[in-house]
Parts: sequence; structure tokens; C-alpha cells
Amino acid sequence: MRKDVMTPPIELPSPPPGPDERPWKDRAGLLEERARVMGALARWYLAPHRALLLWLSTLVFALGWSLAVSGFQFLVKGEIIEHVLGVIFLGLALGATVPSSLGVASGIRRDVFVGACLRDWAELERDPQTLPHWRVSGGALLWLGPSIVLTCLGLALGGFAVFADIGTESFGTVVGIGIVFAVAGALGMAKAIDYYRLVSRELRPDTGVPDGYGRDACAPDAPGPGSPYDDGFCDDGFCSD
Repeated sequence: MRKDVMTPPIELPSPPPGPDERPWKDRAGLLEERARVMGALARWYLAPHRALLLWLSTLVFALGWSLAVSGFQFLVKGEIIEHVLGVIFLGLALGATVPSSLGVASGIRRDVFVGACLRDWAELERDPQTLPHWRVSGGALLWLGPSIVLTCLGLALGGFAVFADIGTESFGTVVGIGIVFAVAGALGMAKAIDYYRLVSRELRPDTGVPDGYGRDACAPDAPGPGSPYDDGFCDDGFCSD
């Protein structure tokens, strides 16, 4: 991850320093800083208010989609009153869909950066003893549970629209809302699963084989070649920018 391309959200720690900028004198210092930084990042990553904002934006976008479909249906009817109503509905639809979609896009961009930063810090080392210092108890479950429900609801709505005879006018509304719900649920599930992978990686014993993030696990009690530390910290344990 290039630090000169992406900037962390305000008041959040930056990505880990490069190999030539390591401030830690020993492994204990690294583990302490790693736990502190990952705690701040994880709390932001899984903050409950961010989940509420995602679900609220999803509902607002779904409402905007319903208004947009109704507006187009009014416009094609050919009557003056219907045309006026169509324009009004389309204006309301823009007012609902544009801000909500921009908010979701901004949240996704920040989540991608913070998630990558979390993985970079996690790859520096592996220490189950410091896991309680950065683990967010119940945070991932708060994201995962409602996201599964939202995804299932979206798929159910899509299936209902396809297999039930609901009429052409309602088909677009139901399918669109189903897609919106399914996508929002998938985003929440992806975040929760990404965090669970970090936790499981921390608890998995070192085996000397590549882990799930593509790095060779390095045994804490076996110093690597060229390591500046005398406590068994492997020099290869740092990931590059």
C-alpha cells in the first residue's frame, strides 16, 4: 500500500513504516505499538455508527429507487398531470439516491484503506497475547448478523419478483430494492469476514508456510538472517509498502 497515494481518515494511525523507517528497538516495542494501532483501526473499522449509516443509506437509496420508477411510469402515461408528478418524483429520487450513493462510496473508499492498513499492521508480526488489546468484542457480529439478514431479504425480493406474477409496473421496483439490499448486505459481510480472518490469523500457530495474506510465517523464536534484534524477531516479519 502506497502511503503517498492514500491518506488515512482523520485521527487514525498511518500505515506501518517502511523497512528503513522502523522505530522499534526490540520485538516488545513492536508488539506494543502494533496492538495500540490495530486497536484504533479496528474500533473505527467496526464502529456501530458506521453500520447504522450504511443501513440508513441503503433504505434512503431504496426509497429513491422506488420514487424514480414511479416517476418514469408517470412520464410515459402521456397526461400533463402525470408528467408533472413524474418530474416531481424524479426530483425527489435524485435527492435521495445521489447523497446516499455518495455517502456509501465514500465509506467504501475509507473502509478499503483502513482494512488494508489493518492487514499491513497484522502482517508485521503475530502475537495471540496482545489480541485482547485490539480485538473488538462483538463488533464483527454486529456487522455480520444484520448483513446476512439484509442479503437474504434482498435475494428473497429478487426471487419473488422473478417467479411471482407481480406485474410489470412493480417488477422494476421490487428487483431494484432487492439488488440494493443484497449489495449492502454483501458489503457488511465482507467487512466482518475480513476482520474474522485477522483474528483467526492471530490465533493460528506459526508453521513456516505462507499464511492467508501471502507472507511466510516466521517463527518468533528463530531470528532471521540480518535481523537487528537479539530477541528472535525475524527481519522478514515486516511487510513492505
